[in-house]
Amino acid sequence: MYTSITVGLTTCQWQALEFVAEDPKDWFISWGQGRADAAAKDIVRIYTDTKVQAGQSITAIGTTAIVQAAYDEGIVTTVAVGNQVGLKT
Repeated sequence: MYTSITVGLTTCQWQALEFVAEDPKDWFISWGQGRADAAAKDIVRIYTDTKVQAGQSITAIGTTAIVQAAYDEGIVTTVAVGNQVGLKT
């Protein structure tokens, strides 16, 4: 799956970003991808720790499969779902 996000910035916001980044568009892309990768590593750690502590096998192989399994098995949830039920993820 591939998801694209469009962000609208004012001229002022764009100029401000040019002060801190040579190419604001590339900066946003790099930031989003880096943050997503960091979250995936967190999910892999949480999933693995949970399964090991419960004495359960880890059958998912690879980051993508582990992230999906963590959601499917209820080991992690989205922030939106957590906020609806008053939980922190």
